[in-house]
Amino acid sequence: MTHMTVRGLPRGLQRDAWWMAADARTGVGHGPAPSATAARPIGILIALIICVDVMMLRAGTGLGFVIAVLGVAAGAHWVMRAQVGASRAWRAWAVLLISVLPAIDVLQVTSFMLAWVGLTVFAVMLTGDRILAAAARLPFLGALQTLRDLRSARINNPNRSSLLDWVLPVGVGVIFAGLIAVANPVVGDWLSHIDFDAAPTPERVVAWGIIAVVIWPLLRLGQMALHGKPARPRATVARVGMINVRSVMRALVVFNLLFAAQTMMDIGYLWGGVRLPDGMTYAAYAHRGAYPLMITALLAGGFALVAQPWLDGQKMRVLLLVWIAQTLVLVMSSILRLDLYVGAYGLTQMRFAAFVWMAVVALGLVVLIMQVVGRKDASWMLMRSFGIGVFAIYMCSLTNISGVVARHQITTGPLDVSYVCRLGEGATVAIARHAPDMCRDRYYKPQIAAPTDMRNWGFRNARLRHTLKALKSRVDA
Repeated sequence: MTHMTVRGLPRGLQRDAWWMAADARTGVGHGPAPSATAARPIGILIALIICVDVMMLRAGTGLGFVIAVLGVAAGAHWVMRAQVGASRAWRAWAVLLISVLPAIDVLQVTSFMLAWVGLTVFAVMLTGDRILAAAARLPFLGALQTLRDLRSARINNPNRSSLLDWVLPVGVGVIFAGLIAVANPVVGDWLSHIDFDAAPTPERVVAWGIIAVVIWPLLRLGQMALHGKPARPRATVARVGMINVRSVMRALVVFNLLFAAQTMMDIGYLWGGVRLPDGMTYAAYAHRGAYPLMITALLAGGFALVAQPWLDGQKMRVLLLVWIAQTLVLVMSSILRLDLYVGAYGLTQMRFAAFVWMAVVALGLVVLIMQVVGRKDASWMLMRSFGIGVFAIYMCSLTNISGVVARHQITTGPLDVSYVCRLGEGATVAIARHAPDMCRDRYYKPQIAAPTDMRNWGFRNARLRHTLKALKSRVDA
């Protein structure tokens, strides 16, 4: 027998006709099951908020930050466990563990940034292979996903009924509990010993909200198109603008002449021993030109990268290579200038960072020369330059810069006692080893703070305390 289906049944009747039972044999009444909404990990979010609160908000900075980051990563992995293979998970965890090593040593701005970048890369590695593109999309798509989830969060009828079922017992129960506490002195004594000052402050509640907003996208990675296919570039009509073959050719000629003049002056004054104008010292000459030359080198590298599509012929390519080589000489001149200035006024943390930055720019220019000679694309050069920069930041995060600066000022000079005594706990070992009485009568005296518990522990702090204790025991002996 053929069943006849009458189409056009009102939607309200379809939704409300629950009393129409399906026939077990014919299957009439069985429709497609409604698509279930993906489960939202509210419980994991609450657990991670508690973890961050205990490890960070209720303690100082230290190992607790690393534990909180690893806990958030574990929560993200747990939510994605069904979609992530073992090999991909191992690679993601290896990247994350490497990124948090500087934070285990000491938590500072650079180690915090490295751990945050490592957590971002960990999250996108769980979802696909286009790491850089996905990491760039994650903050924006994460914010959109959070807004989408907030907008769609509503209480359906069964949940509303469940909540209403608790209003009467909880509301009236609170009233009864208050009356019993007033009538029963034992209960009143118990309540008097409760420390209500430990209740969450408004600031902590706000911090919980911020933590939830930050963590939530990491628990919804499967709902975001982080590795979507890039949009196809639209066909455009080639137009002649300020950047063309002729303008790039003329720019390369002019820039080479300018850089050649500057290079010849540096060779004469810095390496050739030519006498400076009256009233100008080598330190002043070095300080005046070190940082502007670095900005010039960065702009030159950027222009060399942008101008490559307009290179027409071997002559322009040779001019570009000569210009990049002159820019590299300019960076080396900046390093020499800074070295002269440090010799006159001493090493500081900012000057140490300038040395590192100049070395990174110099290596980036070397990579740029390799890219031009090898005819590689721009992404090849940018990826390697980015890797050099990240590696430099990573190594600096593992270096006790304060100790290096203090040791250089004390042993090499010139010595700025007030500055060295304000360098913080990183300088304590260098001071105790080379000049133990230097900061004795000064207001700023570097001291090493002992951690109150495991959450404040840091590897560098423990290493400094151990070394300082060994030095003191050696002096006492």
